Amino acid sequence: MRCAVLTVVTILFGVGLNVYASGPTALETLKERQHSIERAQEALASAPGDSANKQALDRAIREAFDFDKLARESMGDHWNHMSPPQREEYLRLFRSLVLRSTTRKLEEYRAAGTEYAGVDADSTGAVITTIVTSASGEQVAIQYNLHRVNGRWWVWNTTIGLDTEITEYDVSTADNYRSAFNKLVGDEGIEGLLAKLREKEQGGSDF
Repeated sequence: MRCAVLTVVTILFGVGLNVYASGPTALETLKERQHSIERAQEALASAPGDSANKQALDRAIREAFDFDKLARESMGDHWNHMSPPQREEYLRLFRSLVLRSTTRKLEEYRAAGTEYAGVDADSTGAVITTIVTSASGEQVAIQYNLHRVNGRWWVWNTTIGLDTEITEYDVSTADNYRSAFNKLVGDEGIEGLLAKLREKEQGGSDF
């Protein structure tokens, strides 16, 4: 179940949050984005074979994610050693991976409720902590890391707790990817990582 809740976290990565400028507050925008995701889930659940509903969910996810920020952070220092063509292909493959994985899991899981526990922000970054309740009643804390781009706030990373608090021992999504990618690059090089991502895309599987 924890894995299922983590999936829901992942799909909420890219909530555009405007903390300082006029307009909706961070929490208002987060709630709006969550509702958009939930509406797309409900529509797809009511008609699983409807391609329009599937496309609507895909679109909601793409509009939410900051794929590229997560992708760069997931590469760590290896990003600086990639050529422009390698970076371009890696970003494309990473977007495909996250979208594919998120869409598939969102078709199977929906959160029953979300409590907003706190917001901590400055002019360039923000953290929003929530407590998500599953249909079975399980509760976990989810922490969203945001950054500001051209006046818009995006969630680019999340951390899920073992319980209703985030601790130093909880590992974020970016950290998980970075650990896996670092090992693969160490063993097979950057081209080895790209080859693995191509393989995953062709097979339609997760990393």
